[in-house]
Amino acid sequence: MKMQKPLISLRVFFILGIILIAGCEREETLKPISIFEIEPQSTNKLDLYLKKEYSDPYGCTIIYKFIDLYIDPKKSAVPPRLNVVQPIAELIKQAWIEPYNKASDQGKEFLKTYFPAEIVLIGSAIYNGDGTIALGFADSGVRITLTQVNNYGSHNDAWILQIFRTIHHEFSHIINQNFNFDIEAFYSISDKDYTSPGTWVNLIEDNDEFGASSINNAITRGMVTVYGTSTVREDFAEFIARIITTDPVDFKAIYLTNEDCTDLGQDCLDRNIGRERIRQKYDIVVKYMKEDVGVDLFILRDEFLKNINQ
Repeated sequence: MKMQKPLISLRVFFILGIILIAGCEREETLKPISIFEIEPQSTNKLDLYLKKEYSDPYGCTIIYKFIDLYIDPKKSAVPPRLNVVQPIAELIKQAWIEPYNKASDQGKEFLKTYFPAEIVLIGSAIYNGDGTIALGFADSGVRITLTQVNNYGSHNDAWILQIFRTIHHEFSHIINQNFNFDIEAFYSISDKDYTSPGTWVNLIEDNDEFGASSINNAITRGMVTVYGTSTVREDFAEFIARIITTDPVDFKAIYLTNEDCTDLGQDCLDRNIGRERIRQKYDIVVKYMKEDVGVDLFILRDEFLKNINQ
C-alpha cells in the first residue's frame, strides 16, 4: 500500500499540470462579458426628442410606456396617447423648466441638480380611496407622476392650469426634501385647523374642490385650498403652487385682502382671521424660497404666467 502513494502523487501533479496549462492558455483568450443585457438606444423620433431635451441635460427619463409598473398594483390606468407626449413635454419645458431657470440664482444648474430623475405620464385618472382623483404625486424626491394627460389640448386652459398646479405642488415636495424648512413654525400658525388625509374632502362644497365656497372654507382655516388642510406639508405645497400659478392681482384679492364684513356676520370675520394667517405663511414661504432655496417666487410666477399665456 505504501508503494502506491508516489504513483498517485505523480498522477495528481500530472492532472493539475494539464489543468494549469489549459487554464493559462484559456486566460489569454478570455474577454470580459457583461452579465447585463444592454437595451439598444431607441431611434424613435419621440424618444430621441425626449433624450435631447430631458435625459441629456437633466438626467430625467419621461416614462410613457409600461405605466403599470409605476402605479399601485391594486389600481388600473391607461397609458398616454402617443400624440400628447411631445406636446406635454414641450409644455413642461416652457412652464416649469424655463421659469425656474430664470428665477433661480443658480440659473440652469438648479434644475440640473434637483430635477426629478423620472416623470411618469399616465393617460387616465387614478382614484384615491376617498373618491377623489390623484392629480399627481411625488415619490422620494426622484419621480413625479402626472395623471389624466390624455385630457391635454392646446386650448384646454383649465386642464393646463391644473396640471401645472400639480407639477409645482409636487416639485415643492422635492424642494422641501432638499432644503431645510421650519415646518414646525409653519404648522403652528394653523395647528388646530388641519383636518386629515381622509377628512379634508368634507370641506368641499357643491362638488367643486376649487369653487368659491370650498376656497372660503380653506381661507377660514388659514389655507389656500381645502386639500392644503389635510397635512402641513400639503399646506406648504399648495401655497407654492398657488403663488406660482395665480395672477398676483387675483391672489391678493382672494387670499390677502380683508373683506368688508359690515352686515356679513361671523363667517366673514372668520375668513379675515384666516387671511391674517395666510399673510404670515405667504411671507414665510416667499422668504424661504428666496433665502434658503435661491429661487425668487415672484420671478418664477411672472415667467410661468407669461409663458403659459403665449
